[in-house]
Order: sequence, then structure tokens, then C-alpha cells
Amino acid sequence: MRYFQTQVLLLFILIFSLTASAQKVKHSSTFKKHIKYAEEYMDFEEYHNAVELLLKVEEEGEIDQEWNYLVGISYLFSSNLNKSKALKYLQKVVDKEEYPDIQYYLAKALQYNHKFSEAKEIYGSFLTYNQYLDDDEIEDITFLKSQCETSIELMNDSLEMLIINLGPNINTEYPEIAPVLSADERTLVFTSRRSDSHGGEIDPVSGMYYEDIYISRRDDSGNWDKAEPIGKTINTSGHDAAVGLSPSGNTLFLYKSDNKASGKLLAGNIYMSEWNGANWSTPSALPKGINSDNWETHATLTADGKSLYFTSNRSGKDAFGETDIYVAHKDEYGAWGEPTNLGENINTKFPEESPFVHPNGKVLYFSSKGHKGMGGYDIFYSEWDDNKQEWSRAKNIGYPINTADDDIFYSISADGERGFFSSIRDDSEGGQDIYMAIIPSQTINVIALNGEVRDDESGNLIEATVEVINNETGEVVHQEIAKGGKYLMYLEPNNDYGFRVSHNGYLFHSKNINIKDQTDYIELVENIKLQKTADQKREELKNIFFSSYSDLENKSSYELKALASYVNQLDEFVIDISVHSARGMEKDSIVNLNVTQARAEAIVKSLTQLGISIDKIAAKGYGWQHPVASNDIKTGRMKNERIEYVVRTPEELVVFEEVVEEVPLPVIIPELGEVMDIKGIIMFAVSSNSITPESFYVIDQVVNVMDKYPNLVIEVGGHTDNTGTSSFNYILGEKRARIIVQQLVILGIEKNRLKYKSYGFDSPVADNNTEEGRMKNRRISFTPLEFLNEQ
Repeated sequence: MRYFQTQVLLLFILIFSLTASAQKVKHSSTFKKHIKYAEEYMDFEEYHNAVELLLKVEEEGEIDQEWNYLVGISYLFSSNLNKSKALKYLQKVVDKEEYPDIQYYLAKALQYNHKFSEAKEIYGSFLTYNQYLDDDEIEDITFLKSQCETSIELMNDSLEMLIINLGPNINTEYPEIAPVLSADERTLVFTSRRSDSHGGEIDPVSGMYYEDIYISRRDDSGNWDKAEPIGKTINTSGHDAAVGLSPSGNTLFLYKSDNKASGKLLAGNIYMSEWNGANWSTPSALPKGINSDNWETHATLTADGKSLYFTSNRSGKDAFGETDIYVAHKDEYGAWGEPTNLGENINTKFPEESPFVHPNGKVLYFSSKGHKGMGGYDIFYSEWDDNKQEWSRAKNIGYPINTADDDIFYSISADGERGFFSSIRDDSEGGQDIYMAIIPSQTINVIALNGEVRDDESGNLIEATVEVINNETGEVVHQEIAKGGKYLMYLEPNNDYGFRVSHNGYLFHSKNINIKDQTDYIELVENIKLQKTADQKREELKNIFFSSYSDLENKSSYELKALASYVNQLDEFVIDISVHSARGMEKDSIVNLNVTQARAEAIVKSLTQLGISIDKIAAKGYGWQHPVASNDIKTGRMKNERIEYVVRTPEELVVFEEVVEEVPLPVIIPELGEVMDIKGIIMFAVSSNSITPESFYVIDQVVNVMDKYPNLVIEVGGHTDNTGTSSFNYILGEKRARIIVQQLVILGIEKNRLKYKSYGFDSPVADNNTEEGRMKNRRISFTPLEFLNEQ
């Protein structure tokens, strides 16, 4: 607060000195009128209006030190103009007696222009030679000097990244702030003060249009649609600001002013609106306890929906400063508990704003004026410590995301590689714009599991139950109803998970998720088609495991209980447990039949121990008699080795349909040192490591080669286009190669047979001057290196 008070004090000195000096210079009446109105705007802190008015005077040719002084100061104190523009005006003010505080303002302008060493020297001179500073002013200048020191450190240790203005479909001549995105990065909601705001009125406090909420959706090419107002259900004639969006994109948190004056601030609260697939619901206020008689401004909901982080300027013994970050947790009945302050590792006596929790729930991002920063609001992050059960001391996210001006409203993609935030920069369309930072060196190791659930026959979306179980511990780590038929969850890596989707009247779907030695973010898209319970319908049981010949492992217990529960719901049907093997090294069909029969009987025995009548279940091992894919390739054999439950009537036998022959993969003979001639190509979106579903045809070919040549070692090469610096693309290429290595390991290729290397943009195969050429250059190459154990 002292920093703000000091600014007001110095501004008072400024206006006083200007009034005195204005009497010494003769100007036209028009000039004097503009100066008078500009000073009035400055009195009301409408600095953007003062700048607009003062720049009109420039056309009349009457500019002097006074004019430069006013323009420079107005830029410095404006909240929605580029403060760095103040420097060229203040440098023209040379009369230090007439303007005794010019050095102070000049230092601030130098700081906003990232001339930190020069600004630091001036601040130091103030502290050394100015004997008339009071304690508050000394504290203010000492703080500014420390910001310059921090800035020099951060710029010397800057991050390799690409920062992109989201462009005219999102940004305009008006301020755009508070970007919030769905976890799939398909929906962007933000706040702007535009002339087409609902009501079209100007806020008398700020002199700008009232805030409204806008929305844009991204197409398959990665381009944002032209942003539109989110709708009259949400936007009103007062302030409406987006402050948070759930990972699913279906729950929007917004700030609304309540139009009641409370001191000098307009009180406001946090509201919530739900998307039903067609419309946003009428916003409803969050309950008392989260909202208060004070000011609640921003909120973020964790991916599991159980914790809400928000900002408030409420008073109390645990409050630290102007606005602090609090958290409230839902109890077992779904009610919000009493909020608690996040404490001194996060909050300071200065404002903290715009909290955002990564979907893994382990990283908190926020903006602050109080922690060790470069100036204005800086973006910080904190990591959750499971042992201490607290958030770590806030760390500055670094340059060039942070600058000497306000950098705020940061949210980050699930993989940690793209951050979205508001800032004023040289390429801003006007005022604050929304930017995206691409950080290839950063990754958050997490599994993103998402998809749709549909009826197998009609294709209609089903609001099924989706659950994930830790197979080793039996803990249910996630459970939700697929709202609108869609689901999204985030899982900690390096665990053995059972994934099940169920709905009344349908067979349940099962999948095992067990990615060993995961080192990078992985997105798994599972679009499920549930089958209605009927004769001859079948599903695989992918979370039943055997430790030897026919000994069931303990981690099969949850799947067996789920199967028992399903069987108990059947009236007119029974089920067969069908176990199948793949034809590999073991050629003896009798051995295969015996093993699969023994395993089927072990499952049936376990079900009877769970209370299922033997009349309701039967066991049958088929060996490799009924393949569903080619046994000649590894991925085919993985599909053929399966356990199914088949629904049938008591009178009928299980019927197997004839397998349709698959299109054979191309025959590839590896030559050491030569890039393999793979049909198709793995291509990536710009500055991303996301691959298209069609790219998996390429991966299948590589798996086939590795399967036929079990001693072969290959190099996976990551290539980029020329967007960004050489070092940026080297990091990006390496990450892309690692992603493909991880996919190959998931498909059963031994890790010691896979090497990866980044080529950056050094080995293009097409012209980087065209978008088509750049797309071809964003690729993966596969090169045989050696055969293991060969003399």
C-alpha cells in the first residue's frame, strides 16, 4: 500500500509544480485548455484519456518540457498503455529545478524499457544523496532498486521460448485480459472492455467501457475463431469478468460487480455458470464463506472439482495484505468448507491475483506485486509438497514471460508447454493483449485421459460412470459421470491403473493403463462405444492378471468384483469367460488350449467365491483358434492375447465371427545408417509435440520392423520447421523424439533398442518459406543404427 501512496504523493508534487510553471510560458488558449483537461483526467487516474488528449496538442506544434512531462507521466501511470513509451518524452525534460522529481520518473521509465542497470544507478543515487526522503519513500525506492537487481538476474538466466500474440481474432485496440482455457485448449474465454459491451456504457471510475466476457473456439488447424460476446445470459450492463474455467470447459467462474459502493471500491463477488451443450446457465453466486461483503476477484477449480482457489481482500487475523489467495475444499456431501489463507509462502502485504492450479493439482500459478519480481505484477509458481502438506515458497516464472510491466492472469496447458497470459508489449494491438508462451523445455509429467462415451448402435452420447482404480492399492483415484457423454481426468504417472466405463443396461468397458518409466506428458484419447446387453455381445477384461500358469494376481480383484456385480444384474442371460492366446513362439495348440482353459476356470472359480452361481457362468479356453488380428505382427499378437466376457442365452453357444483380413503393413528391410522408407509421415502442429491419429499407422510400421528384427537398435530423430530460434527448435525436436520413443515403449519395444536425437531445423525436406513445406519439416525420422550382440 505504501508504494501506491508514494505514487499519489509524487503525483501531487507534479501537479503542483506544473500549475506554477504553466504561468511562466505563453501558450494558445487551445493548448491551455488541453493541458487543463489532461490534468483533470490525471486527477481521476484516467491516464489513457490524458495521453489521447495530449497527443492532439502535438499536431499544433506547441509542445515543450511541460507537455513532454505530462505525456511521460501519463504513460508511466496508465494501467492499459505501454509504459515504456514514457521514456522518449521524459528524456526531453532537462530542467531539474523546474521538475525536481524528473530523475525518479526517468528511472521508472528506464526500468520499463528494461534498461535495468541505468535505472538501478539512479535509484541508488536517490538513496545516497537525497536527504529529504521520508521512510515510505526510502522503502519505495529501495524496492524499485531491488526489482532492477532481480531483473538483471532473470534476464541473464532467461528461458528459451516463443511468445506469440494471439492476433486480431482475439485482441483489439481495447484491453483484453484474464484468458481462461479448457484443458483441451479448444475453448478460450476472456474479458475485454470494448465499445460493443453490453449496455455500451463507460465506467465512471476507470473512464473505460465496462468489462464483458468473450469466447472463442479453436479449429482443427489450430486457429482461433473471431471472438464473440459470450451472451446476454452472462454479460450485463455492469462489470462481468471471466476469472476461471473448469478443465472440462463446462463450468465458468466469473466476477460480477454488485453496483453497491463500498468505500472507494465497488464490491463484487464470484459467480458460476454451467454449459449444457447449447447454452450457459444464468450465473449463480458462490456460497457465503467464499463470497463475502468484501471483494472476491478470481477463482480456479481443481480438475477433480474438490478444491477452489480464489482471491479476496477480506480482513482478518490471517490476512496478509490487499488481496490474498485462499482455498476452500468440498466435503463428502459436496458442500464448501471454510476458506483458509494459503500463508506467507504465497501471500504478501502487496496484492496477489489470478490463481491457476494445473490439472495435476500440484502446481499453483499466480501474479503478485510483492514477491521478488521485475516490476508491476509478475507471474509466480509454487509446487505442492506432499510431505509437508503445504505450498512451496513462490518462485518467479522468469523472463521473457515476466517483464517490468504487469504480466498477469497466467494459465498453462496440461503438458506444461504453453502458457497463456495478459501483458502489454511492443506488438500489442492496443492496451493489454492475450499472449501464448511456448516453452519446449518445460514439461509436466502427467497422464491426460479423455474421450467420449457413445451408444454402439445409435451413436448417441451416454452419461456413463467413468472410474479409475489403482490396481496395486485398490484405491478409486477418480470417478465421475461423463457429463454430456464426455469425460476428462488427470492421473499421476508410473502407476498401474484400471479404467472402467459402465452404464445401466450396457456391458462395461475395461482398459489397463500402465506406462512404465514415463518421462513426459501423455494424452490418451479413449472414445468408448458401449454395447447394450444382448445375446453374443462381448467385451475384454483388461485388468485381470496371472502371475504364472493360472494363478490370479491380487490386483485382479477390483475387475473381478465389477464383473460379479454385472453378472448379478443379468436375468435372462449367462456369460462365458473366454480366454485366448496369440500364436507366437509356442506352436503347440494343445498347450495353448490347456493354458487358456486353466485360466478361464480360475476366473470362474473366483467369481463363484464372490457369490455368483455356477449356473450363470462358464469357462472356455480357445488357445489361438480365434484371432482378431494378424499373428504375424507384434501389435496383432497383443490384440489376440485377450480375456473376454461374452453374454449369451443359456441355450446358445458362443459364436465367433470370421476375422476380416487386415491390410498388410509394407515390407521394410532396414539398412544401417539409412533413414527407413516408412509409408506415411508423423507430422506435428506448429510448436507442438501433438501427433495426429493417422500418425499411428507409421508407428505400427516401425513396431513391425522392430518385431521382425529383435536385435535392431534405431535412432528416432526429431525435426522442426524454422519457427523460432535454433536452440528453441533443438529442444522442441528432442521432445518430439522422446514422445515417439515413449509410444514405442508402450507398444512393447525395449527401451535399450531406442535412441533419440534432435535435428532442430537443420535437416529440412521441404521449403520452410511455405506453410505446406513447414508442415512437412515438422516430422520424425527412423534410422537403423546397429544390431545388438552381433560380432
